[in-house]
Amino acid sequence: MLNLVKKDLKLSRKINIFGGIYALFIAAMGLTMPNYMIANLLYVLGMIILIFMLVIYTNGYDDKYKSEIIINSFPVDRQDIVKGKYLTLILFIILGSGIVLLFTKIISVLNIVDNNMSASLWNALFVTNISLIFYSIYYPFYFKIGEGIRSFNMILWIVILIGPSIISKFMKKLEAIGQLEKIMSININKLNIYLLVFSLIMFYISLQISKKIYLKREF
Repeated sequence: MLNLVKKDLKLSRKINIFGGIYALFIAAMGLTMPNYMIANLLYVLGMIILIFMLVIYTNGYDDKYKSEIIINSFPVDRQDIVKGKYLTLILFIILGSGIVLLFTKIISVLNIVDNNMSASLWNALFVTNISLIFYSIYYPFYFKIGEGIRSFNMILWIVILIGPSIISKFMKKLEAIGQLEKIMSININKLNIYLLVFSLIMFYISLQISKKIYLKREF
């Protein structure tokens, strides 16, 4: 299992450089925002983009070169293949969030922009929750249909690319109807802690479902 994780980590170094720059650009935009909530949303979006790119690239590589067929021809426990993907996801969450945290912190320390409010661990925790919940739903389908999920990945990538524009319009609408201040008054950090328990439980259940699906899958 650990060798499978190492394989994905090595592949992750080859992700599209322009996508990585775009993710960091989105995060850097957060440093220029006077609105605390919008800044945090941009940090979160930057982290999510990086994580998505890492997951989709490594999974896409396996689909393109039929790596799973080759791996399954070896005496490897199929459950380890599934567990390897889930473990790799956790590492990608740490890596994607960590890069944005470090990047914004460096810019803030160097005083490149006037805003000193860099990304925080609370942003990373929120991204962890969102990622665990999303991929808990995503991976059972991935292990069921494999490369058939590629079209969905493309659609999701387009949505992520236009994410900043969507967020901007949504925030303006909330402000126009007087709901933005109410949302900003909510203790998001407290909700994050409760959500972490739920996301971890969902992640574990998803792992068990994916293992059962993959054991029955024919290649």
